[in-house]
Amino acid sequence: MLVQEIVNAAVQVTVFALVALLFWAIFGRKRAGFFTWIGLFAPTAKSMGVALAIFIPVSAASSAFIFMPALKEAARAENTVAGALQAQGFNLEMVAVILVVAGIKTALSEEILFRGLIAKRLINGFGFWTGNTVHAVLFGAIHLLVFVVPGGPEFTPLLGAAFLLLPGGAGWLMAFANEKVGNGSIAPGWLIHALGNAIAYPLLAFVV
Repeated sequence: MLVQEIVNAAVQVTVFALVALLFWAIFGRKRAGFFTWIGLFAPTAKSMGVALAIFIPVSAASSAFIFMPALKEAARAENTVAGALQAQGFNLEMVAVILVVAGIKTALSEEILFRGLIAKRLINGFGFWTGNTVHAVLFGAIHLLVFVVPGGPEFTPLLGAAFLLLPGGAGWLMAFANEKVGNGSIAPGWLIHALGNAIAYPLLAFVV
């Protein structure tokens, strides 16, 4: 499973990076280099500290929902990361799988697409508050797809609100850390995202 997830992570990051590269080639090539345009550069030390500070309340809010029975079962459906991990069982290989999936496959790829491409373009076009809010709604809304894929949970207003608002709120804060403190680097958001996933996945799969 580990080798397959490494391959999956590499493919997903490559695909998302190529999407960003295509948009850069069309719209941003004359404005800045690709890595600057997308935010793939070293952050400030302060921004990484802010990212850790943001992670604490985000993690606390997420944990409160994780222990809700309805959300717990939905998050462990067969089409989710936690569901797949639970099916495999916990072992040393699974620790490595969690790190790859949490830090690279989901966190890095989604940061490139959502905070690096989408949030930056919306913020540049509409200003920070409007652009970031629109991006956060989009980021939250994409998580609602869990209700329409095969094997997904049954939709309820409570679950829908949780799947929309939790990632949406976290996405807003991650973009805040990137743009307001990190000089545009997506590394602070990546740190928040990776830590959150690395804790949530095993909790959902093996603890709650």
